[in-house]
Amino acid sequence: DVWLKCFSLGSMLCCLADIQRRISLGYAAFNKYKKAWNNKISLKKRLILYEALVVSVLMYNSSCWAAPKAALEKLDVVHRRHLRCILNYKYPSIISNVNLYKRCGTEPLSARVERNRWKMLGHVLRGPVDGPAYTSLVFAINSLNMKGRIGRPQSNLFSLIKHDLNERNLFLNNINDLNYLRNIAYDRASWRKKQKLI
Repeated sequence: DVWLKCFSLGSMLCCLADIQRRISLGYAAFNKYKKAWNNKISLKKRLILYEALVVSVLMYNSSCWAAPKAALEKLDVVHRRHLRCILNYKYPSIISNVNLYKRCGTEPLSARVERNRWKMLGHVLRGPVDGPAYTSLVFAINSLNMKGRIGRPQSNLFSLIKHDLNERNLFLNNINDLNYLRNIAYDRASWRKKQKLI
């Protein structure tokens, strides 16, 4: 399909294609600054540089991804490969994924994607009711009772948002649920507290 290759605000409309592109751009950014990953610079500063120069590229617009776990796992694999390179771990030296994240004081990028999606939802709920994002959310809710396509339901951003909400015993099945969530989102401290459940 033609739309799979379309760009909007620096991202591809197809999240799977966008993640693959982000991975390629992340590799390019990592190799561009490869001199910064040597041991002459302290590990703390190397990790700060990595977050600013590479992770920011990998995670651009990640709050809008509706990708399956397999696609996000590819992102985690790239992230771990970069971290091992920064720590100068090469075969036959090994380090477990758990210890790798612990030593670098970081986490899988897939976990950040979920948190970014939660933050984005909070921004949308607090935004103007006549804004494009909020009206799109209202349209999605009103379309729940409409007959969909034949076959297995496809994963999309709205279904992932509903899944995130269900894990917190929150729901988004009608406009009343939306108004309730909007009131919760205005209490930023409460919203951030619920985010930590991810």
